[in-house]
Amino acid sequence: MTLVVLDPDGRYAAGCPRWLADAGEELHLVTGRAGAHPGFAEVSVVERYEQGAGAELAVLASAARRPVRAVVAIAPGDQLRAACLRERFGLPGRTREAALALADSMAAHALLARARIATTPRAEVRRVADLYWWAHQWGYPLVIRRRRGPDRPVVAEPADEAALGAAVAGGLLPADPAAVPSLTVEPALMVEPRRDVDLPLPGALPVDPGHPYVVETVRGPDGDRRVHAVRYAPESRPARALVRAQAGIDPLSSEVL
Repeated sequence: MTLVVLDPDGRYAAGCPRWLADAGEELHLVTGRAGAHPGFAEVSVVERYEQGAGAELAVLASAARRPVRAVVAIAPGDQLRAACLRERFGLPGRTREAALALADSMAAHALLARARIATTPRAEVRRVADLYWWAHQWGYPLVIRRRRGPDRPVVAEPADEAALGAAVAGGLLPADPAAVPSLTVEPALMVEPRRDVDLPLPGALPVDPGHPYVVETVRGPDGDRRVHAVRYAPESRPARALVRAQAGIDPLSSEVL
C-alpha cells in the first residue's frame, strides 16, 4: 500500500515524511519541483504540473504497481484532481462535487440551491449583454469577480453604466466572442460578510477535518442569514493536521510534531 502526496512546488512535502511516520505506508510524492525529497519511497516530477494531466497519470501508474490507500493534497489547485483520484480508487475523503464547489463559485451556488440553502444573488457572465441585463435587474454598484480559484478576486466594481462601459472597453471580457470568460457578477454587498470555518451546510458540504472551508454569510432583507461564498481554507488548520486527517490518521495526535 502507498500514500500519495500531491504538492506542486514542494511547499508541504518536506514535512510529510515526519508527519506520516506512523502511517506504516510507503510515501509517493507527485510534484512539479525537481530536487531532493528525502523520506519518500518514490518521487514523480511532472513537467507543467498545473496545466496538464501528468500528475493524475503518475498516480494511476503508481496504482497499477501497488494499491493507493489515501491521496493527500493541501494546495488549492490540487483539490479537484485529488478528489477525482479518490473517486477513481473508491477512497474516503472530499468528493469531486464538494471540491468543485469550493473551487468554482457557480458550482457552489448550484449545490447550495439544490440543498435549499439561501444564497446571495450571483450570475455567470458569458457575454457583455449579461452584465447589462443583471445591472437592469439589480441596479448598481455591481461586483465582477473571477469565477474560479480560492480567492476569486474582484476584477471590476462599476458604480454606474458609464463605469461598466469603461470596464468593458478596457478589455474586461475576451476580444474573441467565442471565448467564454471565467467571470461572475453580483450586487455589491452593503455590509462586511461574516466568516465561519466549517459552518455546517446540510445537504451541501459535509464537515471534513482534512478539508476545511470558510463560509461567508450576510443577512438578507427578511433577516435570514444567506451564504455569500464558500472557499477551501487550508490556512485555518496547521498543515500537519490536514495531512494526517487526509491520510486517515488522528490529526490531533501530539506524538508527531
